[in-house]
Amino acid sequence: MPYLSREDIEKIADRVVYQYKKAYVPERHMCYMVDATELAEMLGFKIEYVHITRDGSILGQTSSGRVWTTIYDDNMNQLFFELDGSTILVDKRLLSNPRIAGRKNFTIAHEVAHQIINREHPEMYGPQNRVFCDYRRSVKPKKVEKDWNEWQADALAAALLLPLDALQDSMFMFGLGEKMKMLSRKYSDTRYKYFCQMAEYLQVSRTALSYRMEQLGLLDNNRLIIEAEARRKGVA
Repeated sequence: MPYLSREDIEKIADRVVYQYKKAYVPERHMCYMVDATELAEMLGFKIEYVHITRDGSILGQTSSGRVWTTIYDDNMNQLFFELDGSTILVDKRLLSNPRIAGRKNFTIAHEVAHQIINREHPEMYGPQNRVFCDYRRSVKPKKVEKDWNEWQADALAAALLLPLDALQDSMFMFGLGEKMKMLSRKYSDTRYKYFCQMAEYLQVSRTALSYRMEQLGLLDNNRLIIEAEARRKGVA
């Protein structure tokens, strides 16, 4: 199976974001954010909010061709649903809490990314062109073989939602300068608050934003995850 490099993924994202900006971003703008729903609609995908599983373990699902899948109604009765190659299923629970809007947007972008990659490289999803693409809740990492299809969809989703120019404009607007030396809730509370406001504006999770900033060289020392783990363990 062929693999896309990070450079390949960034080039794909650049082309798609260019189309998005032409369609949705005013010519004179101080700062813009990529709306995942608009992005999906621009590319011809329809989003359906359903219960994909009873326990919410799968947040998003799509397919590259016509295939039947199971979903659940509000009473958790099993139903059949035909995916048609242009529909994205998103877990209905993600609509219930505005605080997890970032997770909803990344779920949509992840499924859109699968579809974009399939359009450009159909050989990556097999000759039957009917492979399911699931976006699951985060779990503790296990020592298993890396799923490159999922890694590539994650990487493309981040690049679509958080283009370099959007991040640079947002950092300026929220007073974070051209580059952050450290992201720390413990040691730099004021700048951390500005960072949180930036994540809320861009409608992404703080984790996704911090990783993307690191990747693009806009953040040197990311202590977000380390400090969150320490708080969970009760370490000062």
